[in-house]
Amino acid sequence: MPQVSASSHKRPRKLWWLVGFILFALFAILQMPASWLVEKYAPDTPYVQHVSGNLWQGSIIWQVPLTAIPLTGTAEWSWQPWHLLLGKLGADVDIHSDQTRLNGQVKVGLDSWQVVNMSGKIAPETLASVVDWQLPNTPIQVNNVSLKRQSGSTTASTEASSNNAGFSEADGQLIWVGGEVGYPSGNKVFYLTMPVMRAELSAEQKNNKNLLHINLLNNQDKRLGDLYIDNDMMLDVSLTQRLLESMPEYKGQAPQDTPVVSVRQPLLTGLGTR
Repeated sequence: MPQVSASSHKRPRKLWWLVGFILFALFAILQMPASWLVEKYAPDTPYVQHVSGNLWQGSIIWQVPLTAIPLTGTAEWSWQPWHLLLGKLGADVDIHSDQTRLNGQVKVGLDSWQVVNMSGKIAPETLASVVDWQLPNTPIQVNNVSLKRQSGSTTASTEASSNNAGFSEADGQLIWVGGEVGYPSGNKVFYLTMPVMRAELSAEQKNNKNLLHINLLNNQDKRLGDLYIDNDMMLDVSLTQRLLESMPEYKGQAPQDTPVVSVRQPLLTGLGTR
């Protein structure tokens, strides 16, 4: 009996040593400087200007050359280790750029990235850097936006990977108080007064592509138009007769829900797709 008791006491000790070693290794990794990780895995990225902190908690100063004047800002993160159980890296993220403020969760997997419950506001200066439109000086309110974009499984066949690529999940809304907008079409800029509108986000499959659908609605839930973004970050714009009636120069006649303007263009001018 004493020998059995001694043997039973040795096993838990070895197990606790193993658990202790794993925890020590984990916390050692978490204390690694974030700048070292960027230099090792993304040494030539032009978008990161400065990195501070460690894997657990830190911040970066970023710069995106969308136009002649680059869009710059900061991002702070706080790592959420339990997402490792799902095979993903996850963190709480705060993004700042001039008056733009966004907060939510970001998750990165082997073949996808995901934004969860992103809320805040996008300042008009930020919008002017992203799209080549003349926009009113009013921000966009972001309410609980969630997106998931698949790049395609690296282990699947080329055809299956292509079918999986794109936006597989989307939810949330954007609210904009509107104002005068100058929208380029061809060699001319058309001006219209945008009403207060709400953009409802959803994922939609169209022409065998997984698209991000942004449904534009007015205060009466009447359709104003549709925006579609594909996996190549191409933007398809469709505007209805109801919206175009706010354009002084527009003389068309059609049922109000009829799409009367359709344009396809890159979403992020000056930035290659990734």
